[in-house]
Amino acid sequence: MRELALAQARAHAGRYVASILAVVIAVGYIVATLTLNSTVGAGIDNSLAVQYRGTDAVASGPGARAADLARIPGVAATTDDVSASVRVDSAIDGKSYGDAVSIADDSVLRWQQVSDGELPRGLGEALVSKDAGIPVGSEITVTALDASDGVTTSVRVVGLVDLSGTAQRMRGTTVFATPAQLIQWAGDAATHEVRIAGDGSLSQQELATRIREALPADSTVVTGAAATKDAAGQYLGQAEVLSTILLSFGAIAVVVAALVIANTFAVLLAARTQELALLRCVGATASQVRRSIRTEAAAVGIIASVLGAGVGIALAWVVGRVATAADAPIPLSVLHVDPLAVALGVAVGIVMTMVAASAPGRAATRLSPLAALQPMEAKPESARISLGRSVLGLVMLAAGIAMTVVGVLAQQVPAATVGGLLSFLGIAALSTTMVPALISRTGIVLARLAGPVGELAAGNAGRNPRRTAATVTALLIGVALTSTLVVGIATVKSSAPAAMDEQFPVDVMVSSTGNRGLPPELGPRITATTGVSGVSALERADLVIDGRGELEAFGVSGSAAQSVLRTPITLPSPGRLVLSPAGLRDNGLSPGDTATVRGDRGDVTVTVVEGRDGQPALLDHTDMAVSASSPVIDAYWIRLSEGNSDEQSLAATDHVTELARELAPGSEVQGMIAMRGAIDSVLDTMLMVVAGLLSVAVLIALIGVGNTMALSVLERRRESGLLRALGLTRKGVRAMLIWEALLVAGVASGMGVVFGLIFGSAGTASVFGYDDVVLSGIPWVQLFAIVLIGGVCGVIAALLPARRAGAISPVSAMAG
Repeated sequence: MRELALAQARAHAGRYVASILAVVIAVGYIVATLTLNSTVGAGIDNSLAVQYRGTDAVASGPGARAADLARIPGVAATTDDVSASVRVDSAIDGKSYGDAVSIADDSVLRWQQVSDGELPRGLGEALVSKDAGIPVGSEITVTALDASDGVTTSVRVVGLVDLSGTAQRMRGTTVFATPAQLIQWAGDAATHEVRIAGDGSLSQQELATRIREALPADSTVVTGAAATKDAAGQYLGQAEVLSTILLSFGAIAVVVAALVIANTFAVLLAARTQELALLRCVGATASQVRRSIRTEAAAVGIIASVLGAGVGIALAWVVGRVATAADAPIPLSVLHVDPLAVALGVAVGIVMTMVAASAPGRAATRLSPLAALQPMEAKPESARISLGRSVLGLVMLAAGIAMTVVGVLAQQVPAATVGGLLSFLGIAALSTTMVPALISRTGIVLARLAGPVGELAAGNAGRNPRRTAATVTALLIGVALTSTLVVGIATVKSSAPAAMDEQFPVDVMVSSTGNRGLPPELGPRITATTGVSGVSALERADLVIDGRGELEAFGVSGSAAQSVLRTPITLPSPGRLVLSPAGLRDNGLSPGDTATVRGDRGDVTVTVVEGRDGQPALLDHTDMAVSASSPVIDAYWIRLSEGNSDEQSLAATDHVTELARELAPGSEVQGMIAMRGAIDSVLDTMLMVVAGLLSVAVLIALIGVGNTMALSVLERRRESGLLRALGLTRKGVRAMLIWEALLVAGVASGMGVVFGLIFGSAGTASVFGYDDVVLSGIPWVQLFAIVLIGGVCGVIAALLPARRAGAISPVSAMAG
């Protein structure tokens, strides 16, 4: 039977083309994703090996000082590595974030390669990463993040460090300076570790053990190899998250491919019913026939999976070359092919093919040999499904709708996501009943538009509900997910501005970092900026509520603040203290209570007023002056002029940023216009990337549509011949199949768009609340385009089968 099965596979090789393409695409996608992930991992390991080149041990914790460890026998050199997260401001590159890293004095432990300029000799000099775009000789201002005792200073760039092909490029702008400069910037926020190079007399493990014995028990000592592995984990965690996301799309492609393969084998085996029955008549058992079918499926799966693995490796290589040429900050220059990844992709393809072919194989052997030997024509199938499947589908659909409603009402995104998934699974389980009904209703319209040919096409589409439902479901998956994404992103972009106005009630805010405040002269300079209509200062002081505890309070002028706010918040007046609900609970106060607020200058009695969630404790600026002797200006709230265009608002924001950089180095400037533009850019990029990934599933599904049409031509060969004999022209036969494909693809696209419309809007509502969803942002034109493109692609997929059907002569078709 094995030889017979392989002979059958060779004889019907052309009919397996669609299934092979589906498997090749799915397996290729999975292998490419895994190969890129292993390439990134290998690149990160290699680049971090450069960082720890010459390092035999790494020590950190109390007592780990480079000078002390240098005296231990077996140690050749030590360096104190200091690092911190920083913000870098420059006149050329603007504001950017990254790391500041110290440079070792000893050349053995200095891993940085200076591509231009020279090493920093002391305070006031630094190197920057070459890809930051900051030239030698520039002045940059470095501010350590979360540093309470650090000092923001400007330094001169004296050289550039080439980080090409290293993992450090993934961390933004990197600044390199002496350890003393790092400590001045970061203070207690700096991270310290000592890298140690041995003299060769001890192994890394022996050297680490000797150093550990010389340090306090709460110190940590690891080998250089272990430090490399730990550092790589910081980067690989991000790569693994990305890989997981990409593989989830690969799983979608696998499911769609399985539906296409199952459809292919179902129709192929239906067309070979007489052949299989003849085998039964000459002595082959049902189990032998099923085994033969499994052998065919295995042959198809092995060939397609091996081809898919080759395509995946080639695709990963192309992506690596493109990323390297584009100077992407991801180490993809050297392709790393993991044999386990290739084996996994091939195994998934083979198992998927055999599982998908198992149900059609069992169905093909259920008929008795004599019944199967009768002339085979396409016979109408029942659209009924088992009671268990009906109950399961209804339960999942009801549970999904309930979970979605809960997610929307409670603004819980995970609940809404689970609800959408359950709803979709319920629809998929009920598709054999739902799809024929929709096709029947849509077919009535088609019959009126296309006449008798359209009526024939509608009847043919509904004749095999299981096959049609499988084809529609395969296309529905990709279209529904794409539509959900399109609707979700469009409604988020429309709803986000109101949510941002509520969270950030001012157009622009300049805020201080650390304990230092903003200079008073900054306010008048901002007020004089073209495009600014109002400025309000926000003072900060540490006060005490008598008998309650410490309070970080902010003083404002109620009238000035009111003039700059876009969204109203509760503002104080003289003698009133505004606390958020959380602030009231923390201090054991209720609205209307009287409290005494005390500072270093004096005390003031105030009436407590409840404010909005999240707002800070606010005092009138006159009460702040009575209680605190030297409050600092923590922020300036700025309102832009009403008649500004977006360009004018951005120009005003840029000018405020320049003033803040000049008068308050290290301060933070947040502009809502720029932030909205950044959010729109991120969402647009996300839409483009995810739509590209989902196109893999849509492509496979469209292959399934073409496959279904091609196999339907074989199955309805005599029927087509009879129609030709009764007067239907070649053009009519082709039109009938094209209308049928258009009907199937159109219904699938329409269902997917409806599904995406509902659950995309529900997803946005679960984020912002259903009252704040801007339904006018629904992209009706894009949704209509998705339905139109789905229908057109279905027609394209059916062109070749339709041409073949029209080319068959009536006599040869009637002869079978």
